Amino acid sequence: MAERSPERVESALGHRTVTHAAVSAFGGMTGDRARLHFDHHFGRAHGGPIAHGLLNACWAVGALTLHASERMGVNEADAVFGEFSLRLEQVVKVGDTLCLQVSDVAGDDATAPPGARAQRSAFEMLNQEGVTTSSGQVTIWRGDPRPGAAPEVWGLEAAAPRPAGTALYADDMLEAGPRGVSAGRTLTESDVVAFATEVGELNPAYLNAEFAKRSADGARIVPPMLTFCIGFADFLRALLALPMSASGFAGHVGDRWRRFAPVHLGDTLQTRFKPLSVRASASRPERCVVHFGLQLVNQHDRVVQEGETVMLMPAGPGA
Repeated sequence: MAERSPERVESALGHRTVTHAAVSAFGGMTGDRARLHFDHHFGRAHGGPIAHGLLNACWAVGALTLHASERMGVNEADAVFGEFSLRLEQVVKVGDTLCLQVSDVAGDDATAPPGARAQRSAFEMLNQEGVTTSSGQVTIWRGDPRPGAAPEVWGLEAAAPRPAGTALYADDMLEAGPRGVSAGRTLTESDVVAFATEVGELNPAYLNAEFAKRSADGARIVPPMLTFCIGFADFLRALLALPMSASGFAGHVGDRWRRFAPVHLGDTLQTRFKPLSVRASASRPERCVVHFGLQLVNQHDRVVQEGETVMLMPAGPGA
């Protein structure tokens, strides 16, 4: 049973209730139209309708932007949003109200790009009962964050062939799990404005052309939370297209990403994704923790963002 701390809700920031409209809008903006979020009859059978895990994360960043703007480098020309990590701890349902708790994180600049210093903040999102639904960290780079060496674009091998209709389990992911390249998406003015205003990430780096000219990136950029969400949705569609085991769903339990270059309006991104690792869950022996890698690659074949998403999946028979 998750610990309830209703007294924490009153001191939190950015209270906002999850609605059907918010879930629908988020799925439309990012491309994550998984059935659990959009089919209410199906969702109710599984305790839903359930909000996207990354909606929870994006609302956290939006609340930080609106209510603790110094932690997001808002209105600072030399600040960029460089890294993000997320742990999903409790399902969020339509009708839940979310709010934010934030604190400092001690650390050094070892992971910051050359010429930059890092500011890290830890966050928790709470529901109306004070239960933590997610937690994570945001990292802002300040100074002169010159781009470091970007990772090489992944070459992707084909998945191992499987007999038609064979159900896949977590144990099969390294050989037969989703890997590939998305069709690509050009990021537009409407993408940026719709996302920033919907989630509350009202950062002038995304919305104010005159400010952005003076910024480290030289022009307006696309929110990196949006680009990661698009990449996750590309991966998830490929995962859900596979013949999965009927013994349980793949649960989304966490993410992390790092920025390597800005994404400007008009850039075209493709997502590359592949399975990285599988291990048994310590707390649920019938499940495995599966890490998948994501790369966002622009039209110049440069990796602009790289990260991982973590899924909890049914282990194979006999596990």
